[in-house]
Amino acid sequence: MSTDNPYSPPAADIGDGDRGRRLGPPPRQILQAIALLWISTGLGFAASYPDAVKTWETLAISIVFMLAITLTLSVGLWRGRNWGRFAYLILVLLSFTELVASWDVAERAAIERALEAVSFVADAGSFFLLFTVPGALWFVDARPPRT
Repeated sequence: MSTDNPYSPPAADIGDGDRGRRLGPPPRQILQAIALLWISTGLGFAASYPDAVKTWETLAISIVFMLAITLTLSVGLWRGRNWGRFAYLILVLLSFTELVASWDVAERAAIERALEAVSFVADAGSFFLLFTVPGALWFVDARPPRT
């Protein structure tokens, strides 16, 4: 058989074939951080429920949107994707600035503010677990260095 077969696949290394997929389950800290993310989402939804319930369509869109974002972040964190941590951080920072800007608005009930505050406490706990060792090690690139 000839080695000059034009239909044989290339043998060159393309450089990015191995994405460093994690083997095994994530550490306990990551699972706890994901649970806190879901708790925070539930509390945040409960706090914004009076605004979202104006029509059934608004409520349905709000639920789908919040679940899609939370599920996407959860999968990213579960798989050790660094973008998941930083996307979560940016979303919470945006939400926190909105909370601070609207803190003195008289129309907001005290229970809504309390639910949002507890939601941010859950987020802070999640960030502690995600950005400190040993949880932060889950996001270290597992690929061997290129030579």
